[in-house]
Amino acid sequence: MKNAYEMNKKVLVITPFFAPETHAAVFRAHKLVKYLKRLGWQPHVITVAVNYEYNEDSRLLDELKDIPIYRTKYIEPSMRGLKMAIGGSDRTYKTLKKQGVLQANNAVVPSTKPKLGSPKISLKTKCYNYVLNNYLKSPDRFWTWKKSAIKKAKEVIEKENIQIVYTTCLPFTSNEIGIELKKSCNIKWIADFRDPITYGKRFHSSIPKVYTLQRKIQDETFKHADVITGASSSFGLIFNDQYAGEYDFKYHFIPTGLDDDYLPQKSIQKDNTLVFVGEYLKEYEGHFFELFKKAFKHTEPAKIPKILIIGNIDINKNIALPYVKKAAIEEHVVFYDHMPQNELYKLIEKAKFTLLINGGKAYWWTVFAKMIDYIALEKRVLAFVPEISEAKKEFTKTNTAEFLKFDDKGAMRLNRLVMDEVPNKKINSEYCKRYLASSQVKAFIEIFEM
Repeated sequence: MKNAYEMNKKVLVITPFFAPETHAAVFRAHKLVKYLKRLGWQPHVITVAVNYEYNEDSRLLDELKDIPIYRTKYIEPSMRGLKMAIGGSDRTYKTLKKQGVLQANNAVVPSTKPKLGSPKISLKTKCYNYVLNNYLKSPDRFWTWKKSAIKKAKEVIEKENIQIVYTTCLPFTSNEIGIELKKSCNIKWIADFRDPITYGKRFHSSIPKVYTLQRKIQDETFKHADVITGASSSFGLIFNDQYAGEYDFKYHFIPTGLDDDYLPQKSIQKDNTLVFVGEYLKEYEGHFFELFKKAFKHTEPAKIPKILIIGNIDINKNIALPYVKKAAIEEHVVFYDHMPQNELYKLIEKAKFTLLINGGKAYWWTVFAKMIDYIALEKRVLAFVPEISEAKKEFTKTNTAEFLKFDDKGAMRLNRLVMDEVPNKKINSEYCKRYLASSQVKAFIEIFEM
């Protein structure tokens, strides 16, 4: 079979998240497709016809010339999706934002506890949410895409004589598509996991019957896929526990890579900034902002660094701004919305430090999208991470991080690191290259050619 793969360097990539969408779930597949083409392979892509939820950047499509992209029918299983399908107005996120309907400053800050006097959720809304979660998001909201994606995939596989299929998960529907294609077509299936989908509570349904279906899909994936790949080596440990080692031989860790084309020029003079990239999650709470306040309470205001929070400004202001206000450090925090990657990497490169602030327990198993950027750019990182974690393991290999805790000692050290000239550690540049897109794609090619 290896000779056949060498003669026919074609890959079918199946993902609902693809350019021109710009969120983190897009870029693993985007870079795979982009660099496969440069390395002599011919990728084909099947994705959804409608993007309901995310920002877009048309420039991403400019990087994918001569790559066939098939956008097949997808109707979001919601009132919005139904109304748009029968000719209603465009109510997608990108359109509403462009029209000014969505304003970060006017958004409601989510809360886990009901406030006294807050409006109650109507019975109609409760019923709608019940139907959504129990029936219309089973196994996830992309189930309406499955039929059209499978039909198109079979057509493309037959017409192009494609022998390799790559799917990326979440959503669970991607894996359902892969299972069907493996059963009905003569293909090699690589099932890629960006997250441990039935391990972390935030990735699967809390409704028992929906979760049962989701777990069945994962079980079938491990049974039928030829190769399982994942964005973190920790996934291998989780899958080992879940399947008692039965599928260990299938699992391969391949880090997502930063796009080599966007590597900025190294800057000697750094800005007095601390950069946080990505979505500010509710699990982070306000620990870092309280620590920051404590660390610089006796520092001359002009010398206090700026904290740059770069990502979906609606989400980040909703979650982070109340904590910033509580710590009374608004003048030291600046929010930026999504921006093109080349602009983002310039801000990261110029920063004095970058931030990873998930704390001592959360997300021990993950390689964050922001962490990929920090490592590939060989940036110094202030890391508040669990003692046993994928982040600490990888940062230790790169020698790029300062590990701190949210305590008095951490505050003192934060002040010293920012205010004093600290000799640079000897960064392991060779290992950092593993987090480039070129390295990511070469690793996948090795899998394809196995």
